[in-house]
Amino acid sequence: MRHAKSDWADASLDDHDRPLNARGRRDAPRMAGWMKESGCQPDFVLSSDSKRTRETFSFLEARWGQSVPVHFSSKLYLASAPRIREIIQSTSEWLSGDQDESIQMPETLLVLGHNPGISTAASELLGHACGLPTAALVIWTCQIDSWARELTLSNCKLLDSMRPKQLP
Repeated sequence: MRHAKSDWADASLDDHDRPLNARGRRDAPRMAGWMKESGCQPDFVLSSDSKRTRETFSFLEARWGQSVPVHFSSKLYLASAPRIREIIQSTSEWLSGDQDESIQMPETLLVLGHNPGISTAASELLGHACGLPTAALVIWTCQIDSWARELTLSNCKLLDSMRPKQLP
């Protein structure tokens, strides 16, 4: 998933510190509602540590109505597609470093990041170019026994996708 729309109004802010704008604050909960209704709510989130991804996650989690474990990482901030795949394969490291010992290996993992890396990573698993606008989501079902396995065209099948503009 790409973070929701960010605010560019304050030119003095560092890119990492940009918050969501009004559209982002509107779209993130709507996407969370669709995820919940569609049965694709994650049980663990790997997210960039930027302000806009943190705020996007906050809106998602509030709409889901339950706490979802999250690991915010500077390594996902503006990460390339290869770096995103590497981070996904390291999911067990993020879990073992978490304070909550009760977290098990997630069945449904959400990666919350930035373009161009998140769109490129999605494109590679789709086998064709796709551009993810803000708050857009692509969902795969993956035939893997561990997140440490490489995600490929042969072991991942597109399940669904959604963009805020597609929602009623």
